[in-house]
Amino acid sequence: MVNPYENYIKTELDSLPVAGIIAKGYERIILELKGAIENIENRNIKGKIKNISKAIDILTTLRVGLDFEKGGEIAQNLEDIYSFCINELLLANLKNDKQRLEDVINILNTLKSGWEELAHKT
Repeated sequence: MVNPYENYIKTELDSLPVAGIIAKGYERIILELKGAIENIENRNIKGKIKNISKAIDILTTLRVGLDFEKGGEIAQNLEDIYSFCINELLLANLKNDKQRLEDVINILNTLKSGWEELAHKT
């Protein structure tokens, strides 16, 4: 059975420019990381692992989608940021380090704002 919420999300994403879709990806990662922080505080290790794994999956998808020919230096900078964030998330997962998660959230909030601004211009 098709979940009506999934249809809503698909319709919303279909209507967004690429920059808006990327911003939504960051938004989802941030939500997962906030969930991971909450799960660390509640000592829910399985939940924390699930949240961080989802965040890494989305970051990896964004990373794989980089076009270095068209994106040049910007794509390379994003590659470096994504690699850094993934490494930080792996360490945060290993050490239950909420500060590393907060640091990644701050980085992604900055990126999200830039992509949202770009989406509004297109």
